[in-house]
Amino acid sequence: MYWFLFFGGVICLIVVILHFQSIEKKKIMAAQRRNRSQHSSVSVTFNDEADKKDKIERAMSGNITAQLALGADLELVDQNGAIKWYLKAAEQNSQQAFYALVRLYDDNYDDPNSSEKSKYWAARLGDSKGLPEASLTLGKLYLEGIGCDKNIELGTQTITDLALKEDLRAQLFLAQWYQKLQDGHPEGFYWMLKAAYQDDAKAMVTVSSCYYHGIGTKKNIYKAIYWSERGGELKSPESQLRSAQYNQKISSSHNAVAYIWAYLAVANGYEEAHSLKNDLEASLPLENLLTIQNVARKLHGLMNEKPVKKHSVIRLLNKFYVRENYLPPEDINDECAMYTN
Repeated sequence: MYWFLFFGGVICLIVVILHFQSIEKKKIMAAQRRNRSQHSSVSVTFNDEADKKDKIERAMSGNITAQLALGADLELVDQNGAIKWYLKAAEQNSQQAFYALVRLYDDNYDDPNSSEKSKYWAARLGDSKGLPEASLTLGKLYLEGIGCDKNIELGTQTITDLALKEDLRAQLFLAQWYQKLQDGHPEGFYWMLKAAYQDDAKAMVTVSSCYYHGIGTKKNIYKAIYWSERGGELKSPESQLRSAQYNQKISSSHNAVAYIWAYLAVANGYEEAHSLKNDLEASLPLENLLTIQNVARKLHGLMNEKPVKKHSVIRLLNKFYVRENYLPPEDINDECAMYTN
């Protein structure tokens, strides 16, 4: 017991001694560092004005680093001055400047258009990162002059570049944009056709109507039928109704197909198709009507079970009811040779 207490006391004493030695050693090392600093360092005085002048000169000559540095220096003391330098860096497509401008315009209460400018620079930032949605927004902002100077050419080019990458939203926007500029604009039709080639059912309805009425392209009833029926395969009730309308009265075979599409439109809840279905039903020979109705019912059941394969319904109808028909080429540029650059 006594031996245990003795060794415990010795260990405690050693720990205390080591602790004080460590403190003393740190004091000595700190004093040595101070002495070395006093004897070896030379006092240097920086000329802030000269440094600032040099930075401005480099920034004015187009140095992005200097422009960004001046913007950062001014943020807390002169927000508008900071924006000026960040704008110069943004002219050289600096993402760091884009970030700063979004942030500063968000907090700039002196500028009544600050929120629009913030939106514009956010779109520039996203576009520089290759984000499709940002590129589309940027193009629209140029077209409308929101947050930036209005620039129709740059706006359409920005959205066109995106549309050429098969962006469906950009294609639909361009189709509508050109249609607003000129009723039946050929480029408006082209972009709507591009969207239809991407299996957009609404675009197919529009393209079929363009072919039927000759809007932006030459009239072609068989192309109109194809695009309406292609939309019908995607279970678009409006496309199914148009398929019925376009097929009727061309031939007896087309009348049979027209009834089938009208039947499908009604079965899919499209009330506007009821009267046409009834008219077609009355016009069909009674000996053929039951067979046609049976085909329509079976086709409706098959289409409700699962999505149908492309052209499967169209080919089936062409097989059952021999009629003049059309299928488009795989490459849209074979169909519409304009605006391929």
